[in-house]
Amino acid sequence: MKKNKITALLIGCTIVAGAQAPKPASTFTQKSNEAVYSKLNFDDTADFEDAKRGFIATVEDGKILSKNGDVAVNLNEFAFIKGKSPATVNPALWRHAQLNNIHGLFKITDGVYQVRSFAIANISFIETKTGYVVIDALSGATTSLAAYELVKKHVGNKPILAVIVTHSHADHYGGLEGLISAEDIKSGKVKFITPKGFYDEAVSENVLLGNVMKRRAGYQFGAGLPKSETGQIDVGIGKPFSGGGGGSSLLQPNFEIEKTGQTLNIDGLELVFQLTPNSEAPAELTVFAPAQKVFFSAEIASHTYHNVLTPRGAKTRDAKAWAGYLDEAIDLFGGKTEFIVPSHTWPVYGHDKGITFLEKQRDLYKYVHDQTVHLANKGLNPDEIADEIKLPAELAKEWYNRDFYGTVKHNAKATYQFYLGWWDGNPADYDKLPQVEAAKKYVEWFGGEAAVLKKANESYNKGEYRWVAEVLKHVVFANPANTAAKNLQADAFEQIAYQSESAIWRDLYLSGAKELRQDVSTPKNPVSGSNNFYANLTPEAIFDYLSVTVDGTKAAGKDIKLRFLFPELNKNILVYLKNGVLHQSSTRVDEKAEFTLAISKLKFADLLTNPDKAREILTSEGVIFEGDPFKFRELASVFEPANPHWNIVTP
Repeated sequence: MKKNKITALLIGCTIVAGAQAPKPASTFTQKSNEAVYSKLNFDDTADFEDAKRGFIATVEDGKILSKNGDVAVNLNEFAFIKGKSPATVNPALWRHAQLNNIHGLFKITDGVYQVRSFAIANISFIETKTGYVVIDALSGATTSLAAYELVKKHVGNKPILAVIVTHSHADHYGGLEGLISAEDIKSGKVKFITPKGFYDEAVSENVLLGNVMKRRAGYQFGAGLPKSETGQIDVGIGKPFSGGGGGSSLLQPNFEIEKTGQTLNIDGLELVFQLTPNSEAPAELTVFAPAQKVFFSAEIASHTYHNVLTPRGAKTRDAKAWAGYLDEAIDLFGGKTEFIVPSHTWPVYGHDKGITFLEKQRDLYKYVHDQTVHLANKGLNPDEIADEIKLPAELAKEWYNRDFYGTVKHNAKATYQFYLGWWDGNPADYDKLPQVEAAKKYVEWFGGEAAVLKKANESYNKGEYRWVAEVLKHVVFANPANTAAKNLQADAFEQIAYQSESAIWRDLYLSGAKELRQDVSTPKNPVSGSNNFYANLTPEAIFDYLSVTVDGTKAAGKDIKLRFLFPELNKNILVYLKNGVLHQSSTRVDEKAEFTLAISKLKFADLLTNPDKAREILTSEGVIFEGDPFKFRELASVFEPANPHWNIVTP
């Protein structure tokens, strides 16, 4: 996740002074966390040995600098995570956070290197005869460049011949232009290799639904939280370091992997690919380097249970297929694998240990999948299933199968949703009242706000934090000015966070608590996309995005046809608004339009970003139009840029 995107969630928010400070761990939380020590083997230090193995170097003073010399990423922000876990952190998560604190350049085996914890993901380098093949590009140009510079300094100053991006998530492709240029990709000088469908899926996930996902991701990744024992300590799959500025790029690949078993030889380096669509990402692949005996597992296997449905929001993932891909990987590559290198967390060393790791990760996903379906067929609803499923000891005891990121609870609910949708089968839940309207009626039936608060305090003092959080939502949504209700709900969120093994559960509960206490108010004016946002998209992707910004009420009754010509791309696109829906067509080239605009894509991006410069842009060199320009203005009038600061814990 990119820092510029995460922190953008908070820009424009107003924090009311005098907010309630974080509370200490309650006696219930202290007992809950202390009990963790008896459930897991904290004497096992093998992960620490593996995470430090092959260390070569890291950046000076633990700081990654931007081009102008400013500190872009401070790797020391989490230096407080050492020693025994404080009462405000689940001890298993504290241990995991210590492991993710280990950063720098590491040698995995001859010719294979990895830079870890410069960002939330890892970047790997494989030496070839004359250069490097890179696997995953981090989230931003500053950190990917810092990783490459470290490799050049300590391994060898060689060019990058190819970049393989394992899947369609921005923390793996955003840093491309810190490594190579868009021109190098277009010319074919450097191979940019992805799984088939990568670009369309990246656009779909990060563009069409980018606004809502960014806001939810701000909770999941703790964007506004302090780094402290009562704040953020990790995000489960790594540290929440971003690209550190320097830009984030979504570029089109010049080579796609079409099928499992496909091979490539790059400057003498033989690689074998496995496609794993609809596992951790809609478009994903793994890579095996036979000569080096290294299996790059992307995100289908890591030192944590992953998300079948991420809290930030995405397409629900296929847990059955995910387990199947792990089984397939064992069959395809297991006999020759000595090293397993995930795109997050640290490697697994040794053949037998690696196969056990893959088998137990496989069985983790399959067990929760199968038991969810089993219990659904017995008539249990998602909430009941989530509370019912417990991993068998042989899976639960493994550190890499713990709930540091995804959890058994929310993955069980995700699997239910994957097969059965959002409805639990009870008609009472099929057409429920909107939450504000329902909240007012609940509070009225409970006997008023004071009565609810009295009972909620009693429940809080019994350690019933989940119930307190649930019931006080009604009071807060019925009356968001009720500070006592917001503060008590925040206290409940906080204790749940302190007990959580999952880093993202901790982050989202603490984020909710912070906004309840600090009364984050949102700006009135929405924020539109940046020029860079539009410039990195194809014209078709731009119009896809604009179609979901249409305000249906404003568009009703309008019938507009415009044609856009992009000469440098040889594209002719008819865009038309009808029945409240924006369409595009590249085949209806002879249909008459009310306004035709011939413009470069970069100038079109500038026009969309800066509509106040429309006259200047439309009369600039190389721009040609005919017809009624007011039709373009009329079309633009139905676009409603999204507000990235919408409320979550208050109405």
